[in-house]
Amino acid sequence: MTSVTAAQLTAALASRGWQAAVVPASRVIDLRAEIESRRPTIAQGVMAVVDRNLGFDLPERFEAGSLVVVAVPHGSALVTLTFDDEPLVVPIPTTYCHHDAIHDEVVAALRDLLCPWGHDATAVPLPEKALAVCTGLAWYGRNNIAYVAGAGSYAELVACATDACLTDDHWTGPRALPRCEGCSACTRACPTGAIDGERFLLHGERCLTLHNESEEPFPAWLDPAWHHCLVGCLRCQEACPENLAARDEVAETAAFDRRETRLLLADVSRAVLAAEPVLRDKLDELGLLEYDDVFLGQVMPRNLRAAVAARRSGAPRRGRW
Repeated sequence: MTSVTAAQLTAALASRGWQAAVVPASRVIDLRAEIESRRPTIAQGVMAVVDRNLGFDLPERFEAGSLVVVAVPHGSALVTLTFDDEPLVVPIPTTYCHHDAIHDEVVAALRDLLCPWGHDATAVPLPEKALAVCTGLAWYGRNNIAYVAGAGSYAELVACATDACLTDDHWTGPRALPRCEGCSACTRACPTGAIDGERFLLHGERCLTLHNESEEPFPAWLDPAWHHCLVGCLRCQEACPENLAARDEVAETAAFDRRETRLLLADVSRAVLAAEPVLRDKLDELGLLEYDDVFLGQVMPRNLRAAVAARRSGAPRRGRW
């Protein structure tokens, strides 16, 4: 044996509870073609929420031989706010928590496995969702979110490159969850009508996530009672039958006292956090300090105020099917 195999690599990652797929690095060309084929619909706002990354650059310090995409199960986070009445719990979808820490852990694990054979690995800013789906690791749901077997949509996807040529090539191209064809759970749970039962593409321009990630004022048609997360939305994921086994998993929790709650609802810019080390550490543990000052000082407080107002008005937290 002269090198580790793809099967050995994925088995070693599976022993950690992770799932992975391996394809030749040359598949980045097909990945780019898949994204480019969707650019007209992305530009029209049909699929505005597709992937955090839309780059296709491979590492410069070594010639990539293989791409490895890894799915790490990761539940949502729960933030408890304290008022004079009962505490209010506001969720943070998994996609907003601890990206750097999980990516570092995956890269370290790959290097541990590959370095004895003289190989290296690094994270690469590829479109993780598209890569996971096209390699057979995941499926697209009708809500255009990636689903991994067993973890559902509660998984962090990490794209990596290695100079090892691991030979496997499980490129499947884009695929949809078979269950979606006869299911309308997410369509009925979506408060904004972004998920259309007549087509499989998301109406990104109506997605609540798109609007509460933006610093722009909420559009007039958006009902404040629809808000229930610190940022993003969980309605379709909580309603999805594919998530039954994973939707109640919680990755992190944080509780904020009355004074900290007032700051969160008003302004948590870095200028404020410089004098609030305990509050800063709590936000850091949640992975929220990775975001910019506009998010911390404007977007997050605005979203929290909307979510608190919605919860106090008696708006339901969970979608049902």
